[in-house]
Amino acid sequence: MINYMIELATVHLILTLGYFFLLRKERQYSILRFYLVGSTIIALLIPIFKLPKLFNSETPIDAKPVAINAFDSVAVTQADTSFIWTGDLLIYVYIFFSAFFLYKFLNSILSLIHMRRKSNCESSSGIWIYKIRNGITSFSFFKWIFISEDIDKDKQAYQLTLEHEKAHVLFRHSYDVIFLQLFKISFWWLPTAWFFIKEIKKVHEYQADAYVLRTYSIDQYSSVLISSTLKLNGIGLVSSFHDGLILKRLIAMKQQTKKVSTWKLVVLSSLCAVLFTAFACSEEQNSKVVANDRDGKLNKDIFVIVEELPEAKGGTNNFYSQIKGEVKYPHDALQKRVEGRVDVEFVVNKDGSLSDVTVIHGIGEGCDEEAVKAVRSSPSFKPASQRGMPVRVRMVVPIMFKLDNNDRGTISVGEIQPKNSTFKVNANYDNGEWSGKVFDEEGEPLPGVNILASETTTGTVSNMEGGFKLKADESKDLYLSFVGYESVRLKGKAGSR
Repeated sequence: MINYMIELATVHLILTLGYFFLLRKERQYSILRFYLVGSTIIALLIPIFKLPKLFNSETPIDAKPVAINAFDSVAVTQADTSFIWTGDLLIYVYIFFSAFFLYKFLNSILSLIHMRRKSNCESSSGIWIYKIRNGITSFSFFKWIFISEDIDKDKQAYQLTLEHEKAHVLFRHSYDVIFLQLFKISFWWLPTAWFFIKEIKKVHEYQADAYVLRTYSIDQYSSVLISSTLKLNGIGLVSSFHDGLILKRLIAMKQQTKKVSTWKLVVLSSLCAVLFTAFACSEEQNSKVVANDRDGKLNKDIFVIVEELPEAKGGTNNFYSQIKGEVKYPHDALQKRVEGRVDVEFVVNKDGSLSDVTVIHGIGEGCDEEAVKAVRSSPSFKPASQRGMPVRVRMVVPIMFKLDNNDRGTISVGEIQPKNSTFKVNANYDNGEWSGKVFDEEGEPLPGVNILASETTTGTVSNMEGGFKLKADESKDLYLSFVGYESVRLKGKAGSR
């Protein structure tokens, strides 16, 4: 999620700079609207798409098998958890401010609905026109137009104001505002989100002004605009005739409309393509962790991403407490003085849910069933991840049934551990390069496997078809690791002697 936020912020900032330097002073308002909304959609979508295959020239190969030995080295360290509390606090702060802005957003809509109910209305070509009292400014929201009763006294001012608000309805400006308001609520910490809200409202006013000027003269329109200027009373979702942009709007009216230069559109289109290429079609090859080699020495700056095991929501201790609270010592086991350890195996799926709960070592007399029931009723986990992507992992938790001196049953829970599977590798070495393919237990290609040449910081990962290529000295062994699987070693020329 953090990576998504960073990429979104970066893409949106770059596209905002493109708008600021190339489009902001243009007068083709439909293009400006399209860019402001479209670039926001692009910023939301680009971090979602991950297409490593576009940059991966590797192809599946039929490689000869080589000897594979399990190894205990290159144990990737788990991330330091000392910052967890701080991370949780940041999440709470994020949620608090998002909820605050969402409250203001919903309150604005409720205020409009309340104002609508209190106003007299009439219908014109599917548009509802509401007469509002107390000198409130005129504005529009979707197909609702609110016009101050004071303006009705001057028919020319009323007609000009009505035409302006109809322009907002015709161009569907409210959709733009709602979308960017929701974007700001979700990403309130982005200065560019606030900037886009301000810009889209300004563009809307310019576009509505241009629409009215097709029928009325600039002198007529500007005199009404100046004489009827009022401040908007805190309604942030609407498009308004009177919004404090009078001077800028008057200047914009007198400027001749020109087409946006083709080179600017080409530059901005190329910028979007470059961003998509850079963020959506590239693999993350530069992440770093610290790993131990077989001699216990630290190798730094290794490219491999940390493999994260599943984590119980609320913490491991909370998981143990819930298991103990769920398990009841069976009556038959107490009567027959049965005690011992029950090992329960289960799978943590990509969405964190638990499945395939089964006993792999039991003691009978109802204890096995109690243990399985307790694990099945436990809450979901934070799933395991490999290179930032969720993966399925098989886990085992031991549950101990023990009788005390008074023949009362006690329950304790041992440390939860992953039950590693094994993967298969077909590979060979030729012309200074390792190449091969990795499969899971079912024989399916296994993407995302970390592959590291021994005593170096050179490495790669298997692609979507499980294939890999890595240039390395023939004397170097290859170490392969994937969360939830036994790590393996491919022996190089030196290792096979």
